[in-house]
Parts: sequence; C-alpha cells; structure tokens
Amino acid sequence: MLASVLVSGQVQYPNNNQNFRQFWPSQNRNVQNRQTTNHSGQFSPTEYWKQQKAFFTEKAGLTEDESEKFFPLYNELQQKKRELNREVRRMSYQDNQTEDQARKTLDVIAETNLKIAQLEKEYLEKFKEVLPASKILKVQNAEDQFNSQILKDIQQSRGHQFQQGPQQRPQQPQFNPSRQSR
Repeated sequence: MLASVLVSGQVQYPNNNQNFRQFWPSQNRNVQNRQTTNHSGQFSPTEYWKQQKAFFTEKAGLTEDESEKFFPLYNELQQKKRELNREVRRMSYQDNQTEDQARKTLDVIAETNLKIAQLEKEYLEKFKEVLPASKILKVQNAEDQFNSQILKDIQQSRGHQFQQGPQQRPQQPQFNPSRQSR
C-alpha cells in the first residue's frame, strides 16, 4: 500500500478517530515500506520531505496555493537552521579543549542558538505573509507530531521503548512531624 502511495504522490492520513500510530511504519514491517526510505531501504531525504509536506498540508488544511507559497520558505528556513546546527555540533564534539577554549565554544554555541531563534522569528513574519496565523500554528503542531513520531520509530527500530504514561519516581521516605529525633 505504502509503495503505491509514494509512487502516486497521493497520501491519505488517518482522521482523528483512527490510531495515528497505525499509519506510521513500525519495526515489524518490511523496511522497504518505510515512508522515509528508498527502494534499497536506505533513508531518503526526498521521501522524508515528501511525506513531511503531505503530513503538514493535511494536518494544517493547506490549500494547493498556500502549500506552493509556504513550503519554499519553510525549506529555506530548515536549510539555514541545518547549517547553523551543523556548526554547533562540530564545535560541541571537539575533544581536548582547554577550559578557556571550552568557555569560548559555549559562548559561540549560545550565540548560534540565538541566531537560530532570530532566524525563526524572521521567517515567522514571512510565513504570515502567505498563511493565516491559525494555519501557521497548525503547521507547527504538525511538525511536532511528525518529528515526535519519527523519533519514536527510530527508537523502536533500535529496540528501545518509550515509557507509557507518567514516569514513576522512586519512593521517597515520607516526612512525619510526630516522629522527632530525640
């Protein structure tokens, strides 16, 4: 089914009543049917972007015209953020730095993160020129859902399981004011 979806370019997402998880590939399915993989089972950025665009369009209710105006801006922003994040990662993983070098690295990383935030603010204004604010919020929510599901799929494919429900904290001794030390 998914292969035909990818070939046709037509994607149908479950409505809110259906289990969101059933639409996503899981560890038990054939790796060639993964949405973000190509015919050889390798990660395919093209397939990832195609699925992401379809998901955002569906979840935010974008028209074809809105989609054509929005996604070039969105992709431009993502590319700029990738470049900045690549620099942050490169700097973060430098071994054998002196304390002074590490401080400077932390300052550069903080400045880069500020640049990313400024870039997002700048593009938000551009997005407002092509989409109503309500749809921008829906796109942002869809982006969070999409990324969260991708991360869960990666975790599951590596054999890790996310905890369901609230995390349990270790039992703490209860304070009992009537028991005073003597």
